Amino acid sequence: MIARVTLCLAFGFTVSMFFRGANGVIAPELMAELKIAPAQMGLVTGAFFLTFGLGMIPAGLALDRFGPRHSIATLSLVGVVGCVIFATATGWIGLAVGRVALAIGCVCILMGSMATLSRWVEPARLGTYAGYISAAGAVGNMLTATPMALLVEWIGWRGAYWVFASLCVMVSAAIWFGVRDQPSGEPLSSTRETPGEVWAGLREVLRFPYLLPFMAAQAVIYPTAVTITGLWIGPFLADVYGLSPTVRGNVLLLITAIGLVGSLVIGRLDALFNTRKGVVVGLTLVTTTSLLPLALWGGAPLWLAMLCLCGAIGVAGVISVLHTHVRVSFPERLAGRGLSTINAANMGGAFLLSAATGAIVDQFRGASGAAPPLAYQLVFAFLIAALLIGLWCYRKVPDVRPRP
Repeated sequence: MIARVTLCLAFGFTVSMFFRGANGVIAPELMAELKIAPAQMGLVTGAFFLTFGLGMIPAGLALDRFGPRHSIATLSLVGVVGCVIFATATGWIGLAVGRVALAIGCVCILMGSMATLSRWVEPARLGTYAGYISAAGAVGNMLTATPMALLVEWIGWRGAYWVFASLCVMVSAAIWFGVRDQPSGEPLSSTRETPGEVWAGLREVLRFPYLLPFMAAQAVIYPTAVTITGLWIGPFLADVYGLSPTVRGNVLLLITAIGLVGSLVIGRLDALFNTRKGVVVGLTLVTTTSLLPLALWGGAPLWLAMLCLCGAIGVAGVISVLHTHVRVSFPERLAGRGLSTINAANMGGAFLLSAATGAIVDQFRGASGAAPPLAYQLVFAFLIAALLIGLWCYRKVPDVRPRP
């Protein structure tokens, strides 16, 4: 039964991650066809994450009050509407509205998965199962690479989004028929809370002493990866190295494949070294080190740029360890509210990083639409600074070890 539950949740997160990064390969084509400026493209991509961030606290309330199964299955149908809006958009505002609806459709999937799995497996194994979900997300990222590029070349990006609408229906069905909120099949105790008790639980989460340090880390660790893969890897490879859409897709496919393998390995590291905080700090420093050459050397050869990107994205699965650290810091009855409240910073950070880096590149965009290497150097330098600030705040959070 746990295998079926994990597979259904993993499928949902695969689709969610696909939508998060779906603009990465097609961003240059969207900007050219609809005459979208870089800053506007940053807002289109960031709209998904801003909506996610704003929706996290309501999502947490829903996950605890109605249970993950009902919440995910119902909201996934909103994603169908988002796909239709995106497919019929005639400008950046239409694209952004479609992304907003897609975000609502996906808002409960990851935190609902973490909350559900925490009730199915013992704490010492939660990191491993979180790694499975993270790996499924890497599959979603892979699908945004060459498969996405080939599909768009075949039926266009509008036709592709009509196809994607069916994925949202499939997620809703998989969660409804394949997932139980806990092994007993009984409703969660939190679903019997009165409205007053629901809000009291949220206030308890907001008074958590390490709320802000956790949120600071969440605001930069995952958002850095998604800003690169979901927004700038396509334009970076096109502007600096002149790569075609298919070749850009192949590069992204390689990088995300490494991220998939990394997620499976990273999910086991907290149990191996008996530390969650140590894994998060160590692998985030790997990301900053990997990005440093790209920030310092605008003329880096393609092989070095790919190596650096593989290093940075290959350890992006560390976010699953951070999610696990958050989950075990709260009691079971506050699982949804605790995870989702802190994850609001994750999505809000993705919006801010997307918008900020879009503004940076916009300052250098030439008449041809291309940006010089210096623009991307500043983007990578900005991301490094954000990561270091997040780690500095996270240092205050106590470790919760998998084993006593």
